[in-house]
Amino acid sequence: MPRLPVTLVEASSKGAVAFIFGANFHVTDSAGKVIASTIANGQNDQVAKIESPSKGNIRAGAFSRDGSLFAICTVDKGLYVYETESWKTVRSLDSEKRCNALAIDPSGEVLVTADKFGDAYWVGIFPDTAEKPHILLGHVSNLCAIDFSFNEPPYVLTCDRDEKLRVSRFPNAYNIQSFGLGHTEFITSVAPARFAIDNAVTASGDGTLRLWNMHTGELLQTVEMSKYLAKYYESGAAVCDENTYEDRTAANQRYGILRVRAVDAIESFVAVVERIPAVLVFPFRQGKLGEPQVIDIAQPPTDVGVLGDRLVVSYTPKASGELVAVLKYDGNQYVADDELTTALSLNITTMETDAVPKIPSIFVWGNKMYLERPKGEEGDDHGEHDEQE
Repeated sequence: MPRLPVTLVEASSKGAVAFIFGANFHVTDSAGKVIASTIANGQNDQVAKIESPSKGNIRAGAFSRDGSLFAICTVDKGLYVYETESWKTVRSLDSEKRCNALAIDPSGEVLVTADKFGDAYWVGIFPDTAEKPHILLGHVSNLCAIDFSFNEPPYVLTCDRDEKLRVSRFPNAYNIQSFGLGHTEFITSVAPARFAIDNAVTASGDGTLRLWNMHTGELLQTVEMSKYLAKYYESGAAVCDENTYEDRTAANQRYGILRVRAVDAIESFVAVVERIPAVLVFPFRQGKLGEPQVIDIAQPPTDVGVLGDRLVVSYTPKASGELVAVLKYDGNQYVADDELTTALSLNITTMETDAVPKIPSIFVWGNKMYLERPKGEEGDDHGEHDEQE
């Protein structure tokens, strides 16, 4: 029978990888062995049982920088933080509004959530010493992504549906350092990097990666995905059928970027694009994104995680076959990591379903046009739906 797809992949600095599907997730070590799971499923005693979230499907997840904590948010406003040695719950609570993204601050003491009403909340992780959750900063539009920079003291980076990157000083986020303006569609992802502490890369539904100077907000570079990926539409390799994506428009040739992440081990950035069965790796040289290596994969991706110099890619659903694949760096370029892919294929099992589920297109939740808004959310984000959401 078909199985739920892995929709999110999060990797930690300790080598653990979380594979999120629906309201559950597995955690593996760097060799692909399951070490913790929200599903018992006959696992042996060496697999830690994680308390399953009770607030619907998981919307986003994030490890702390030292790998000691893992946090998730759910579609029904649940927030959960786990300690990764025992996988016991450190804190669980309800968020004020439905969150789209979250990040743990560099100290590992504060969880910052980004919600659909444009607010980022400060949430103390350890309840015995935690302050009451409160608003850290606000946008006037749906927040889509959040992260922290690597400079000291750090910036908190927030991105919204109105094409804007905001760079704020942390913890006093009322001090705005800069804005990054230039995208023409919603921003889906932001990637700071240890090897480029003055810069951040953003990804967008407009089909571009943009490189910013965080201190000044200067746009340093724009990279068009169509330059490298148009061939997938021309050859028919791009997946546009209505059975795969829940997408209400007739537009086909789009390059909505799902994720961009820094690959610190090789000083590069990796990006994946909705509908396109490929992974792009951009070397960062002399302050710019260089020409990418474009690696073909079996199916369009749902996410990509970075495990050292390895790339862990999750796939869109199909009736059978692998849910994830791994690419390894051979010192010159990325190639298939058959050994780790095989281990994960044997160990990562998701819930069975009666039919292959559709993937909601990022253009459904990200675009401002009512035509592409999910049914029941056509109203003003800050208006009549406030109590329900």
